[in-house]
Amino acid sequence: MHRFGRSAQKRMNDRWGGAFILAVLLAVVGAYKLGDWIGKALDNKEAVMEPVPGDTGTLAGSVGEMVSAQPHEFQLHFVQVGAFRSDGAARNLAKALAEASFTAAVAPKNAQGLAKVYVGPYMTSAAASEAKGRLISEELVPSSFNVTMTVDYKPEAVMAMTGSPDSDLQKGLDTLNAYLYEAGNWFASRAAGQSVDGTTLASLSNQMNQYLTDLAKADANPAVTQFLEMATAATENAAAIEVAATALPGSDEFQTAMNGYISLLDSYHSFHMTTSGN
Repeated sequence: MHRFGRSAQKRMNDRWGGAFILAVLLAVVGAYKLGDWIGKALDNKEAVMEPVPGDTGTLAGSVGEMVSAQPHEFQLHFVQVGAFRSDGAARNLAKALAEASFTAAVAPKNAQGLAKVYVGPYMTSAAASEAKGRLISEELVPSSFNVTMTVDYKPEAVMAMTGSPDSDLQKGLDTLNAYLYEAGNWFASRAAGQSVDGTTLASLSNQMNQYLTDLAKADANPAVTQFLEMATAATENAAAIEVAATALPGSDEFQTAMNGYISLLDSYHSFHMTTSGN
């Protein structure tokens, strides 16, 4: 027998054997904890990415998504229900109509100093005519008439105005046109009492922000300057729609979004009238 009770080799074997067992235990416990942490992290990631049921109107969560901006001419249909010299009177009528479940907005004052009140927009003339019939039958307004706005798209005229082709401006105009179309659909869906999804609007707004940044660094010309103003208004309108997604049509938030959209349409129409020489 060794003087220390056990041989050095035996003590070494015992020491390494215990360490090995401890290491295995720690590895098992660590793997379990790591697996639990990864599982929770994945669960959290999935919870963030999944849409919230019943919350289809919000724009959040779509920042990284890109949609194809397909420009085209289209028509928006409104029912004009009044024209006032007083902004307050126009807003009061729009609010009263909204409380009666109509989507209504006040257009910027025209050259005659009149603020027109519109119900809509609708994507078809049939839907606008149906709304007009309801307005009259329910005696909400004494008279009304349908207004059709054609949203033009004339890139050739715009490019000629710049003096040289500009790919960023072209893409920006494509995106702006697509935004106007999608926003019109958004409001039309709300007017029909349907659920709405604002993810496309958010993506188009993000794309316009990028073109805003790029074009702001370029040499200014009339077409680019006007586009920058409209693109800025469109991104502001997208933010207003995000707020309005969960608001009632009669609320100030919803009216802000509607009025901003009508104002943007007016600017866009004037822009294309200018660039086409009409």
